[in-house]
Amino acid sequence: MQEEKKMGKYIRISTIFMAAMSFAACSFLDLKPNIISSETYYESMKEVQSGLVGIYGVMNNEAFYGNYYSLMLSNVDDLSYYNRTTTPNQLTLWYKHDASASEIYDAWQLIYKGIRNANAFMEAIEDSEFDPDHTLYQEARFMRAFYHFILAQAWGNVPLKTESTKTPDDVMGKATPQEEVLDWVIKEMDATLEYLPEDLANAPSRITRDAANGILARVCLFMAGESVSAGEKTKKEYFKLASDYAYAVISTNRHHLNKEYSNVFINMISDIYDKEYNESMWEADFYGDRSGPDTWTNGRIGDVIGLQSSGADDFSNWSCNYSYGMYDGTLKLWDLYLVEDRTEDESELDYITDKRQEWNMPPYNYAGNTSHPPYGSGLTEGVSLASYDKTPYVYDNVSTSNDPLAAPAIRNCGKYRREVEYEGVKTSKSLYTTINYPILRYSDVMLMYAEAVNEYNGTPSQEAYDMVKEIRDRAGIKTKEFSSYSSYEAFRDLVRNERGRELCFESIRKYDLIRWGIFVKTMNEYPKWTNDDRWSKNAKAEYAAAIGTSVQEKHIVLPIPAIELGVNKDLTQNPLW
Repeated sequence: MQEEKKMGKYIRISTIFMAAMSFAACSFLDLKPNIISSETYYESMKEVQSGLVGIYGVMNNEAFYGNYYSLMLSNVDDLSYYNRTTTPNQLTLWYKHDASASEIYDAWQLIYKGIRNANAFMEAIEDSEFDPDHTLYQEARFMRAFYHFILAQAWGNVPLKTESTKTPDDVMGKATPQEEVLDWVIKEMDATLEYLPEDLANAPSRITRDAANGILARVCLFMAGESVSAGEKTKKEYFKLASDYAYAVISTNRHHLNKEYSNVFINMISDIYDKEYNESMWEADFYGDRSGPDTWTNGRIGDVIGLQSSGADDFSNWSCNYSYGMYDGTLKLWDLYLVEDRTEDESELDYITDKRQEWNMPPYNYAGNTSHPPYGSGLTEGVSLASYDKTPYVYDNVSTSNDPLAAPAIRNCGKYRREVEYEGVKTSKSLYTTINYPILRYSDVMLMYAEAVNEYNGTPSQEAYDMVKEIRDRAGIKTKEFSSYSSYEAFRDLVRNERGRELCFESIRKYDLIRWGIFVKTMNEYPKWTNDDRWSKNAKAEYAAAIGTSVQEKHIVLPIPAIELGVNKDLTQNPLW
């Protein structure tokens, strides 16, 4: 009788999992998270779905992809800088933080919350009649591994948690070496591949087999990098694995480059999933703008990073919704577009032809300026209508509306702009947005494949070159013949530059520099860039230069949060901290 009572609490797999897969992405993410404890059981298909939401849902939080991890901890690199002076709770943006930084702790505890939720979900499935080989269980397993990857990549040696927290003693535990965590991550992710869906119906909100292969390529490249010990395999073997995982995506022919680079991000701003090209393979979703109790969200994408728009009233007439615009592209990013890898005929041009520069570093924001009227306003000199129309940057106190090379290193990041033609009209400042954040794009997979092939073989292939050229063709720029990049060094530099041009402002570049073994050296070059006449005349150069002088070897990893050290007595601080 007791056994029958217990069995009554379980759901039959034949109804649950078949029905669960019919849920569309939006309806899935609209569910409230429900993580069960060891004393309760899922009693309906909706509860099982809600359990999975509790695992994915930690990503859609300000402390993770909504701001802290994605921007404050991962988005200040050689191509993107914080354009303000810092306050005590923003020292990470200048690499002046210590283990007490609240954003570091908030991100750490939230990511571990995702791991705890995944462990609890998986154990509930294992103890029931559910088949652990089914899709929802394997999604949770992949997410648990993904969160461990984020931790190991950013913090180095971290506790590996494969069981749920049941007693106070369970929070104790020493850190596992970074290479062991990453090796475990690769094995766990790989084990889920045969169970994850090939169908892209729930993409890009949820993990698919293709996205999992793409993330595996990223993990393998990091494992092969200079900052990680090789582990069980040699670094060369990890480059081979990375190329295999990336090619597994490419060979499906399910993903393609959107014909227009800007459309990839316009879709994210407009809350639209691209089902034609499927270039955006995985996104962190944000719903609602906090305009009411039913529209709660935790994303600051577009607000803290975007085109500054600071009007004071009459929001319905704005051309761009409110944004602080705290991140700019550096002079190095500017010259990646203007100078590097141009053909001989294009190098003679005095303007940039790369469409990605036009989108990522536009020559205007919406902050308003009294030295000239906004575009198309018909107003007289000296009139300012902040946020009502585009405001060209001013350089040397001269209006630059007709100068395509104006203000090269002080332009706001335009990738996640809040222009109302894309985001829609807001009726308040709405600092929290519905703009999604990219976790994996197909162009990244193509570039990872090209890099891995070159690193494994010691020379590029025609196929790898063609991958890079396809991305450059989409950007509207010419590419030198393959013979110009036939050496290992020349092709390596091309791919590294292309990753910067293509993937800037996507929380990837910092970890690329770390795995290439050039993070500290590159970041220390900031003062050289800011001394350039094109940058030095602006006050922002001082803020940027301070970043470069702050970066030290210890910044390759984040410190273990002081609060965590106080709770987990078995854990010790990262050696350099």
